[in-house]
This record gives sequence, structure tokens and C-alpha cells, in this order.
Amino acid sequence: MWCYLSRIHKRINWLANSTTRWPVAYTQAIGGESLRIGCYAWIKKLQQQSMLRWRERLSEEEDFDVIVVGGGPAGLNTAIMCASRHLKVLLLEGNKMGGLLATLYPNKTIPNYPGFPEGIVAIKLVRSWLHHLKSTGVVFKSEMVARVERDLTVTSTRTEYKSHVVVLATGTKPRRLGILHEEEFSRESKGVYYFASHPEEFLGKRVIVVGGGDTAIDATLELLDLASEVTLIHRHEGFRAFDQNVERVRRSGIVNVLPNAELLAMEGNGRVEKVIVKQRGEKLEKQVDAVIIAIGLVPNDQIFSHLPLKTNPQGFLLTDRAQRTNVEGIFAVGDVTNVGLRLITVAAGHGAIASHHIYSFIRRPYWTRETWPTSM
Repeated sequence: MWCYLSRIHKRINWLANSTTRWPVAYTQAIGGESLRIGCYAWIKKLQQQSMLRWRERLSEEEDFDVIVVGGGPAGLNTAIMCASRHLKVLLLEGNKMGGLLATLYPNKTIPNYPGFPEGIVAIKLVRSWLHHLKSTGVVFKSEMVARVERDLTVTSTRTEYKSHVVVLATGTKPRRLGILHEEEFSRESKGVYYFASHPEEFLGKRVIVVGGGDTAIDATLELLDLASEVTLIHRHEGFRAFDQNVERVRRSGIVNVLPNAELLAMEGNGRVEKVIVKQRGEKLEKQVDAVIIAIGLVPNDQIFSHLPLKTNPQGFLLTDRAQRTNVEGIFAVGDVTNVGLRLITVAAGHGAIASHHIYSFIRRPYWTRETWPTSM
């Protein structure tokens, strides 16, 4: 490979230098000095692209200290903190960096992140992390991970990587109801959503929101000044969301709250047009333009479900206080774990905790007394 690259670079350099020796009469006939400058710039661009591909190939062939799978709050903070300990870090994310903050909640104001008493918009917080990340030396690639092996090999859709530690920061995804037409209508803006990511899309529409937690209540509040009609369906009498937000919904005067109810079906010609709701044994039909399903989150576990990793009954990974799983060399952080409180600050804290113990596991400093746990 080295000989091949060397020949390419020598050829490019010869061509670049030779542009200054082209016959003046020839260059004048077909564009003069502008042609010579344009060709030189084009050749230099090829040279830069060749070097970039060369560096990418080297990074694919070398080992890393740490591979972080997932670019949400927990993954980003873990990568930043590991890099601060002078560990060689690769961060892999096949979707948008920032996780659900970038995909589902980009315009949501985060009210409880330290340092922002007035709150901060989710996407701005993500951008600040990315700005920090770029200054750390972390190698980050937009590649979907297909599989994580017990020998700490990580296979992406492009290639394989090796490391001494793998950090699972795959986060969560919205839970689906599993009713007829849900999958079909959730694609290409056909009326089914899992959060009001872009509230302007619901302007003047009749919207059903399903759920009783913070995500459902937050989505309902986003629609108060936009939707022409909002109906909130919850299968219980009470709500799990913050009390003050529930009160805002009740006092709004425009939200029709249906407790002890469930969504049975969605119907429509190519998109959602009608829903069937069951409340206290009675079925109701309602004409709607959009449905927001906010009934909780489930772990993104497809890439490691074949591993003997211990989980709780809901499928979330069990870890010890050092964020270690029961498989040696594999850590887990953020919402994919059995964390008691799913907050951004908790995810960031996981990154700090994990990085300290990852450093200890890899470098084995004299003060370490740790052994990998055999049980959770």
C-alpha cells in the first residue's frame, strides 16, 4: 500500500510542478494564465483527496483504545472525557450526532441543563458538544454499526474496527403501539409521528396525542398555539409527567383529555384520516389529521442482542457503578442502561464515570485496584 501511494503522490507532484513548464504559446492559445492556475488547483485538490483517503484507510486498519457506539449525549460526553485522558477514541454514529435531541427534539427547550437558567434549545446544546469534540482529537465517523462482537470487534456498514474497550451508547427509540397502518403512516409525513419535532407542520390540524409521560405532555404543550384541535389519550386516570406541565394542559381550555382510553386503530387513504378510540369499554371514531404516539422508549439493542449481556426485564443493560457490563471490555452509558433517571445531565455524568474507569482498565495505573465484575 505504501509503494502504491508513494507512486500516486510522486505522479501528482510531477504534474503539479510541470504546469509551470507548459509552453507559453500553448497556454495562451487556450486560456493563458487562468488555465495554468485552474489546472494547478485541480491537481492540488486531487492530492488533498488522495491524502484524505489514505488517512481514512490508516484509521480503519489501526486499533483504538476506545470505540464509542452512538453519538447522543452519553456517547459524545464519553468520547470527550476519554480523549481528555489521552486515550485514542473512535466515535461511530450512523444517524445524526446528538441522538434523539437532534432527530426527535431539535427545537425543544431543555429546562434543566446546568448553566442555562432560561433553558437551552436542544440542537444548540448538541452543537456545543460537537464544537468541543472537534478540538479533542476524537476520530468520529458517520457509519452505521451492524454488530459488536465479544472480542471487541465492531463491524460497521463499511469496515471492521478493533479496540481495547467498546462503549455502548446506543440510546433508545420510540416505543410503537403495533396497531394497523402505524408503520405505513409513520413514513414520509403520512400523519403518524413520535414527537412534534417540527411544530409548524401541525398548524391548523386536528391532532391526537397518545401517552401520559413527559414526552406526551411536552408534545401537547408544543401544539397549544398551533393545532386547531388537540386530543390527549391516556390509558390511566393520572399522568406521570411533571405536575405543573399537566396543569398547563388542563388549564389551556383547548385540549380534550380522554383518560382511561386507548388507541385501537388508524384508518385512511394513503395517510391517517380517522382513528378508533376505546374509552371505558365504549368505541369512538374521530376524524384527525395527525397522530403523535408518545408512549415511552425502548432500548436500541439490535447490534448487541446476540451477546450474553445482562438486562432488566424491559431490555435495558445492567451495569455496575463504573458503567461496566457483565462482559469484560464492554461499558454502557446513557439511556440504553437501567438508569433510574433519564436526564441529559445523567447521561453526561455517565460519560465522566465511564472514562475514569476505562482509563484505569486500559492503562492499569499503579493506583488501580479494580477487577471486572462477575455479577450484576
